[in-house]
Amino acid sequence: MAYTVGIDLTFIKDLNKAVGNEISALSIVEGLYCNMNGYDFIIFVTSDNAGKLKLKYPLFNIVSTESGRIFYRKFLPWFIKKTSIDVMYYPQPSQILNFKLKTKVVITSHGLIKGDEFFVLDNLRPSMLRKVNKVVAVSDFVKEELTKKKGLDPKKIVIIPNPLAHMTKSVDVVFKKKHLVAVGSDKPQKNILMVVKAFEKLIPIIDHDLVLIGDISEKGEIYRYIVEKELTNRIILTGRVSRDTLFGYYKNADLFVNTSTYEGFGLAPLEAMAFMAPVVSTPIPSISEIDNVEFDASIGLNDDETEIANKMLSVLNSDKDMEYLSKRANHVLNYYSLENISKKYIQVFENV
Repeated sequence: MAYTVGIDLTFIKDLNKAVGNEISALSIVEGLYCNMNGYDFIIFVTSDNAGKLKLKYPLFNIVSTESGRIFYRKFLPWFIKKTSIDVMYYPQPSQILNFKLKTKVVITSHGLIKGDEFFVLDNLRPSMLRKVNKVVAVSDFVKEELTKKKGLDPKKIVIIPNPLAHMTKSVDVVFKKKHLVAVGSDKPQKNILMVVKAFEKLIPIIDHDLVLIGDISEKGEIYRYIVEKELTNRIILTGRVSRDTLFGYYKNADLFVNTSTYEGFGLAPLEAMAFMAPVVSTPIPSISEIDNVEFDASIGLNDDETEIANKMLSVLNSDKDMEYLSKRANHVLNYYSLENISKKYIQVFENV
């Protein structure tokens, strides 16, 4: 009988406009499909996404179901009871996950999530983590957080970074003006308002527009600031976009800016580098843990909008070294290749 791995993708809202950890999970699934090694994979998805995944991965068993507590507490235990699943893999942590399944459980931890007054590691309590057979940390930094702040046994943790999926296809995004790009949301740790304030200082100096990609609510502080400061003619809010469109923005950007105050990994700056965009960023594990790769300018966590604006302007005023940007892109693509990362996950599923 084949070894069977179940994978939870019910948390993904729209396959065509995935963001953050959704992207990482889909990339891992893509890599596993190319390295099945005789395993059976059962992918749990919502009905809205099931048809697309069945077409893309005909060799996978795609199971259409509901999301949320009904799936984790009722459907999944029932399904595992009637169908032999050797390992259940949760790529996205949540407090409503079911860790009392009659099978082995593997989970990926992406780092801290900022609350109103404190940081909570993936919203998971230590009692939950103790029930997991193996925890995948996306960086050395996250492993350290798990051991120091959650008291998790280091032997229970394996470090596997998020992969960079096949990134050759992109849409040619055409603008009348040159543009800068930032990716994020209203979440406090993404600190997108700092990008807006830094860009505001550059408006009299540069001709670029700023493109903000991601979930920015019209009821949130960022949107209100843009409207109140009358910046809507220079700042473009796209909402969620398809991967091909996102890659098109990276490819044509004169600068990518990241001012996040916390990242367990840091995918977006890495993707921007893969498309040869100059990058100005705060520290992120995905870059600090790879040798011979640097930002075009580094932002300190205590930098204010004036200091960030000056660093952005310095990079914009510098001549692009296309040979350097190309070498850097190839380096990060090779280091975080889909094939390498998926094989590491196979090893975890084999040995858990």
